[in-house]
Amino acid sequence: MNNTQNAITVGVGDLKITQAPNVLKTLLGSCIGIVLHDPVNKIGGLLHIMLPKKSGNDLKITKYADTGLPYFIYHMVTHAGASRRALYAKLFGGAKMFEANSLINIGETNEIEARRILKEEGIRIVASKTGGTKGYNILFDTDTGEVTCHIFGEAIVIY
Repeated sequence: MNNTQNAITVGVGDLKITQAPNVLKTLLGSCIGIVLHDPVNKIGGLLHIMLPKKSGNDLKITKYADTGLPYFIYHMVTHAGASRRALYAKLFGGAKMFEANSLINIGETNEIEARRILKEEGIRIVASKTGGTKGYNILFDTDTGEVTCHIFGEAIVIY
């Protein structure tokens, strides 16, 4: 993977879109990291959603799947110049980080909402690594589209 030392960090509820040869990185727990890539134009983006649905008056729409994901797709195509037909997605994170007996699994509900919206938008998911109980560290290479995924305490895998 190129440029890992100069990787652009994507924080919680944040969105970054860039062109090759840049690398995007984030740390995930119950949050979901959604990678969108246009391999033709070598444009990629990473959205770090925290919750499935927006509620209240929070103005940071990128924290939520239902508002952040359509916004992300729109900006990839309209502002960054990605081809909508070429776009594909990869999903990571969604771990159950909190009490095992908890009735609500935020990670799972984040994943379900992200998958629903991507299907509705007609964007195919080509790879995913979600769930579990440990955090994720991901690096997304906008040149190749590869995502290096390291689940804490496990081997590194490239998707």
